[in-house]
Amino acid sequence: MNSILIDGPAHFDSTLRKEYRREIARLPLTMRPAFNKQLNGWDNLFPFEQNRLIEFLDGIASFTPTELDALTQPLRRLEGKMGVAHWNFSTDDDTLLNASQLARSPYYAEWRSEVQRVFAAFESAARSVAPIAPAKGRLIFIVLPESLPITSFAAQKPWDSRALEFRIDGDARQITELALRGETGLPAQVAAQASKEAEIASSDCWLIDADAQLSSFLSSSGHAPVSLLEYAVLKSFRDRFLAQVNTIPKDMAATDQILSRLRREDWVTWWPAPLAGQNRLRSFVVELFLSGNGALIFSNAFVQWAASEVLRRARPRVIVARFGMRAKPKPFTSIAIFENQQKISALRDVDDPEGSATDALILARYIWLSALRYPEQERTCCVCVAESSRSLYLIAPEGQRPRWPVDRPISSEEVSAWMRSSLA
Repeated sequence: MNSILIDGPAHFDSTLRKEYRREIARLPLTMRPAFNKQLNGWDNLFPFEQNRLIEFLDGIASFTPTELDALTQPLRRLEGKMGVAHWNFSTDDDTLLNASQLARSPYYAEWRSEVQRVFAAFESAARSVAPIAPAKGRLIFIVLPESLPITSFAAQKPWDSRALEFRIDGDARQITELALRGETGLPAQVAAQASKEAEIASSDCWLIDADAQLSSFLSSSGHAPVSLLEYAVLKSFRDRFLAQVNTIPKDMAATDQILSRLRREDWVTWWPAPLAGQNRLRSFVVELFLSGNGALIFSNAFVQWAASEVLRRARPRVIVARFGMRAKPKPFTSIAIFENQQKISALRDVDDPEGSATDALILARYIWLSALRYPEQERTCCVCVAESSRSLYLIAPEGQRPRWPVDRPISSEEVSAWMRSSLA
């Protein structure tokens, strides 16, 4: 497999870190964990997260002591009513115990409202401090492979009122190859644009695969930086990690300790070779599996949840998400509590094409719905290809829609060219 590059952490010296810790210490108790957690895990944040954290902290610093006291006084009084100072409350990390204590308080709804009000003020200050970057074109490319029997998108719930469906002329599998391979592929295009703008690019282009197919389209000699996650390649790590997750007891404090240990674990023996040295990407995978949503045991759930978390945390220019075939769930295997289906049952695995196709269509739509949460969606295009039915589902902002007639099939070359143009 070709070498996949990952960008290093942005410059963040100890003096600046201390200054930001002093700013965090000015905040009410219940606001400190989220900021301290990010500051403690700085090296594992993506550039978008690092920049956003700095903007927020600079926004906080823009408040004078008198202004900050006036802004946060209602929240501090509320914390006094709740008795937070007498709790076993961590200000260094967002823990389950923290969340549990807050949720049990009769003042929880009022507390949430106050926190949102203060955060909104910080966000407003951050926007006034930080320059607004020009909007860039973004693309979500979803592949539903030929093995999934999908007849049409028209029978499904519409993803978006702007969506259009087209027929594909010829072999629909060529679209993925044309979109990824060589100097004209999407990874190379993102890298070239980032190089011109002196930006870091590896977290700007993500390939997320239920199997291990997308990596074959990447040039073995090229160094276009991408973040590549392949569910099939992660199998040894997944099995080991799942075994450890299933030791978590039903106790908040003990669970927090085990989750912390899982995050700190080296796992060096179990990581696949393509992730060697990629600490940020490894940390992302650990957090992905700890956050649930079935990503640890279902390949298609992994693709959807990874893409959604990438959108939330990295805000990339390009995501290529390829779904795949899963086995039928086996009876009497405690699947609801995330047992390893291969180890818990002697029954052989049996492919489930229809179930996999249904899952993939629903989860593909969830990826687009995740993108709609963020302001970047205004310049985001979505292309979903169902290879088995040679169908193309396309969503684009006004002014970026292709001028293809809906009554004729569209060639793979036309699709790939339009996807490249969407990044302009």
